[in-house]
Amino acid sequence: MRGAAARVARTLPLALSMMLITGCGGGDSGTSGGGDQPSAAEQRLAQFAPTTIAFDDSLLNANQRTVVAKLVEASRHLDDAFKLQAWRDNAHPEEVLPAGTSDEADAIREYFRIMYGPWDALDSDEPFLDVGEKPEGAGFYPEDMTREDFDTWIEEHPEDREAFTSGYTVIRRTGKGGLEAIPYSEAFRAELEPAARALREAAAAADNPSLKTFLEKRADALLSDEYYDSEVAWMRLEDNLIDPTLGPYEVYEDGLFGQKTSFESFIGLKDPGASQQLARLEGFLRDLEQALPIPDEHKYLDRPFKAPISVIDLVYSAGETRKGVQTIAFNLPNDPKVRENEGSKKVMLRNVIQAKFDRILKPIAEEVLVREQADRIGPNPYFTRVLMHELSHALGPDYVTGKPDVTVGQGLKDRYSAIEEAKADAVGTHSLGVLTDRGEYDEEFRQEIYIDHVADMFRCIRFGATEAHGLGCLTQLNYLLQNGAITYDEETGKFAADLEAMPEVMSDLAGQYLLLEATGDYEGAGQFLERYGTMPPEVKDALDRLAGRVPVDLDPQYAVMDEMEGWE
Repeated sequence: MRGAAARVARTLPLALSMMLITGCGGGDSGTSGGGDQPSAAEQRLAQFAPTTIAFDDSLLNANQRTVVAKLVEASRHLDDAFKLQAWRDNAHPEEVLPAGTSDEADAIREYFRIMYGPWDALDSDEPFLDVGEKPEGAGFYPEDMTREDFDTWIEEHPEDREAFTSGYTVIRRTGKGGLEAIPYSEAFRAELEPAARALREAAAAADNPSLKTFLEKRADALLSDEYYDSEVAWMRLEDNLIDPTLGPYEVYEDGLFGQKTSFESFIGLKDPGASQQLARLEGFLRDLEQALPIPDEHKYLDRPFKAPISVIDLVYSAGETRKGVQTIAFNLPNDPKVRENEGSKKVMLRNVIQAKFDRILKPIAEEVLVREQADRIGPNPYFTRVLMHELSHALGPDYVTGKPDVTVGQGLKDRYSAIEEAKADAVGTHSLGVLTDRGEYDEEFRQEIYIDHVADMFRCIRFGATEAHGLGCLTQLNYLLQNGAITYDEETGKFAADLEAMPEVMSDLAGQYLLLEATGDYEGAGQFLERYGTMPPEVKDALDRLAGRVPVDLDPQYAVMDEMEGWE
C-alpha cells in the first residue's frame, strides 16, 4: 500500500525532500550544470534502477500464452484509466512535457512516466514541472473542492451519501455549481470497455475453470461497478498457474478522504510448491490475533482467518502499483464484507522481492548498520518478514470498536494508509516474535528479523513523506530510537538493533497503531504522525550517504513484452 498520507506529511517540521540528491529540489525542471554534471532531472531518474523482470515462459502452453497476452492487453487499458485517476490532465501530457531530444528532456519524460504525472512522490509531491501543487484529491474530485465542500454537500443532500462515498465513483461539478457522483464504468468507459473485452477473450482461452470464472466475472464488474462476486471468484482461484489480480483496489491516491480506489494489475505465474510451504502460517492467524498487544474487546477472534498465500513470479504490472515505488507483496481484497466471508489472499512477488534485496536492501544494510549486524542480513528473513507484513493486514480491527458501520479507513480517513502500513510492519515483526516463543523459529532467526526490520525502515523512508510506507517507516524508526530499541554510534554513524530491548518495544509500538485503528482516533493519528514523523539529523546523515550510491527503487522492464513477439 502506498501514498495517502499527503496532507499530514506536508505539516511535518522537516521535509523529507532534504534527504534527496542535492540539486533535486521541487518546482525546477532541472538544468545542466555544464560538463558531465547530470541535470536535476537526470539525478531524479537515476534514483530508479532499470531492472528486467523475467519469468519462465516455457511453463506456458499455447492457450496459456494467449491468456497472458490478453491479460497484458487488459492491464494496459487499466493503466490508461489509472493515469486519469492520478491526474485528469494526463489526458494531454504533451501540454506540460518538454519537446526535443536532449538528455534532460528525455529524463523529464521518463520521470513523468514513472511518477504518472509531474509531481515527485520521493520529494513530498513537489512538482518537477511548472504545474503548481498536486491536487489532494488527485483526479477523483474537482481540483478546487475542499473537504468542507464535500461534507457540506452530503449534509445538504443526504440522498447522495452512498454514491459520493463509494469507492467506485468520481466527483465532478455540474454546470450549475453543484456536485455529482459518476460511476467508474461511465467515467472511464473508453478504457474499461476494451479492458473487459480483453478479459473475456482471456477467459475464452483459459483451460482452468476457476480462472475462466474469475475473468468473466471481473469483466462484468468493470462495466457494472459491482465487484463482490468477482472478488469472491478471485479468492476461490485454485490449481491455477496464471495468477492475475486486476481491478480497483488501493486508496492511496485519494488524499482527501482515502476512499476512492485506483485501478491496478498484477499478472504472475504461481509456484504451487513454494505457496504450499508457506500455507502453514495460515493456521497460526487465530493465535496471532489473540496475541495482539491490545485489549480483547478490540480483537476479531470470530473472523474466518482464511489467508491463502500465492508465491508468484511477476510477469507484468500496471496502474497504481507501477507508480513510483514498486510493490513486492500485497494483501487483498480490501472489502471488509469479502474478508468476513472469504478471508484475504497474500501474494508474494518473488522475483521482485529478490531484485530489491540484491540491489537495494543489502547495500543499504552495509552502509547504515554496524558491521556485525549488516553481515547477518539475508534474503530468507526479508522474505519472511514481507510475508508476515501482508498477513498482518488481516489482523486487528476492520471496524471502529462500537461502530460496526464505520471501517477503520473511514475513521482515520487520509491518515489511515500510513498508520495501516506501519501497523502491518510492527504487528508482523511482533507476531514473528510470538511464533519464535512458541518454537516455530529459533532465536537466531528472530534476531535476524529485527535486524532486517531496521535496515528495511531506511529503505522505505526513502520513498518520501507523501508515501504511506515512507511516513509509516519514519514513525517506526523514531519510536524505536526514542525508546531504546535502536542504538546509534556517533563515531561511526552506524545504527544497530538492540536485540534485548526490541521485543518489548516492538510490542508496545504495535499496540499504539492497533489502538489508533480500533478507536478510529483521527486526531490521535495526526498527533502520532506529526510527533514521530520528523527526520532526525543522524537518520538524514545516513540517508545522505546512500544518495547516488544505492537506488531508491526499481524501474521494471518487463521481459514479457519481448517474449510476446515470439508467441505470435
